[in-house]
Amino acid sequence: MHKNRREVIKMLSALGASTVLAQSLAQQMQPMAANLETIPAKTIPWEQGTCAFCGMPIKTPAPGAWMGRTFTPGFFEQTYSQIALKEPQKGMEAIHFESIACMVNYAWVYGLRDGVGSTFYVADRGLYDPAKGPEAVRLLPARQAVYLWGEKRGWVVMDAKVAAFKNADAAMAFARTTPDLGRTRVLDWQTLLDLAPLPEMNLVSLLAKHAGLLK
Repeated sequence: MHKNRREVIKMLSALGASTVLAQSLAQQMQPMAANLETIPAKTIPWEQGTCAFCGMPIKTPAPGAWMGRTFTPGFFEQTYSQIALKEPQKGMEAIHFESIACMVNYAWVYGLRDGVGSTFYVADRGLYDPAKGPEAVRLLPARQAVYLWGEKRGWVVMDAKVAAFKNADAAMAFARTTPDLGRTRVLDWQTLLDLAPLPEMNLVSLLAKHAGLLK
């Protein structure tokens, strides 16, 4: 169910008062259903696609092309995420995101549920080679993936601190070979849903925008 303005205002107030999101959110999440629909992943519009939550490109922009900034090649694609839809919405067969946090937060605001008229997908960071960019992206159903949270700022786009892997061994192998991640945790899909909305850059203004509180 789409979050109404009162619910989002309540959440924004909680964000201003506390960084412990789970305490005020866990009761809002519904348990995952036993019989979940699996809708095939859709084609990714790499060249023109933008994130439905934050508006950034889903493909790493050329140096200086996005707000004058330069990003490491392949940086955005490593956390590409998608909600494949059973029935098109506004002419779209899928909703695209450049970070896992953006997808989870969008779904939280609009009441979308994985396996109920949609299937959520994430890029497998363990199989991804940044030097190859979009052609190296392989998607996993989000409910089957595990998620590495790393304390370091800026290791993924939007400072979302989360990337997806096929299993815990792959996640920890990545952590061991990636310097300065700081503290790490391996989380499952349900945990991400329980913690939604997930911390990322501009979270308060983005939630307010999608709830219709900002123009």
